[in-house]
Amino acid sequence: PWLLLLRRLKPGAAFGWSWLIGLLFFLGSIWWMVHLSDFGGPMAIVGWLALCGCLALYFGAFGTIASAVLRQETSHTRPVPRLLSPVSGLVVLPCAWVALEYARSHLLTGFGWNLLAYSQAPWLPVIQVADLTGAWGVSFVVVLVNAAIADGVQAKRAGVPLAVALGIVLVVLGYGLWRLPQVGGPETVRVAVVQGNIPQERKWDEAYRADIVERYAGLTRQAARAAPDLIVWPETSVPGFRGLDEPLTQSLFAVSLAAEVPMLVGAPHARLDGARWQTANGAALLQAGAIRQWYDKVHLVPFGEFIPFEGTLPWLREVLPPIGDFVPGDRHTVFTLPLRFSVLICFEDLFPDLARRFVQGGARLLLVITNDAWFGPTAAAYQHAQASTFRAVELRVPVARAANTGWSGCIDASGRWLGSVRDADGAELFVPGTVACDFALPPAAGGQTGRSAYLQWGDWFAWLCIGLTAAWLLDTLRRLPYNQGLMRGV
Repeated sequence: PWLLLLRRLKPGAAFGWSWLIGLLFFLGSIWWMVHLSDFGGPMAIVGWLALCGCLALYFGAFGTIASAVLRQETSHTRPVPRLLSPVSGLVVLPCAWVALEYARSHLLTGFGWNLLAYSQAPWLPVIQVADLTGAWGVSFVVVLVNAAIADGVQAKRAGVPLAVALGIVLVVLGYGLWRLPQVGGPETVRVAVVQGNIPQERKWDEAYRADIVERYAGLTRQAARAAPDLIVWPETSVPGFRGLDEPLTQSLFAVSLAAEVPMLVGAPHARLDGARWQTANGAALLQAGAIRQWYDKVHLVPFGEFIPFEGTLPWLREVLPPIGDFVPGDRHTVFTLPLRFSVLICFEDLFPDLARRFVQGGARLLLVITNDAWFGPTAAAYQHAQASTFRAVELRVPVARAANTGWSGCIDASGRWLGSVRDADGAELFVPGTVACDFALPPAAGGQTGRSAYLQWGDWFAWLCIGLTAAWLLDTLRRLPYNQGLMRGV
């Protein structure tokens, strides 16, 4: 319906209507951010509205491009760029969408939440192509199919676009059905994830510190009975600063000794930088009552863990709700047990290039530890897990997720959800518990898995789409009447 509307609109109107459509999309799909007002007050609502308005600009830009493409396709009076053809919409429109999704995922630290591809996460044969193109290829196919249907409704010669779209869909499905049985290897590892279900308002209250540690200790004992190779706690599950709080750190060591299983725990920590304390959101690997390795989160959440431009605009911290003051890590840690794995903290799993860097370093398993308790029992947890699903398929490595309140579970290298923490009634969110899964590991080869084209070539498909979109824009601008007259004058 959006594309049918754009056929009738001039670029200015197309931008306005598309921005409105984008605004409604983000207001409806990330509405759960209103729960931040419970912690940040009315300014959190203002921030949510501002975020939705900014993200909608990408929809507005797409609408402008799509309107120009569709109007040129049906125009009989204007010169048609060479790049346009009876199937131009099946090339330019999907490429423009992918280019804008890529920009949204990177500009201003990036927010690649709810990419169009993620809507296909349950359809395993469809999403297997992501190991070639990344999630961008799946977004491309979704837009392509919609463009073909729009042509079928409006255009007189719809046979060619519909045939092309059907052919591409069949190729994608064929590849997925062929690829699915090949995923995984003979070597397996058992991982247990722990979901503590600690209310957000209690996490940093010292009155509940002992209760929180005891809850995680009890869940760890429960998880250890499954004889896992690794137990995983969620992000910031440790209710204090590792190392700085010595009694708390010693209690963690005691839990580790009692479990007799390596543990990966989400634990912020502080370090002294000259005369100033710096805090980092990190994860520590505990084994035999000692810290073996740790990772400090590299990609921090803007306006959550730090304030952008605070050095230039220091007054921002005074007018905004309480915001963390974390510093980013500078190492892409690959943990060794001897199992080699890496961890993505919070929304780091939204960034495929970051996950790819860990797997290039030799990680054969990815862990995602997060705390989505801020957003209540909403779709936020499942939307977040969709991103983890695509990281597993793109890089052909299994993913284990440990979230404070869910979704906590196991995703194999084909994107299949193997199991999750749930109670007796089947509820997965805001319940405590554990789940253990056996993962088939990808074969190690020269420090890399070597099993995914995306692992080797990265975002080549997105950059191809960016190049084709840029070429179309340049060709279109060159053919505008003003530019044609200018060129003749020269």
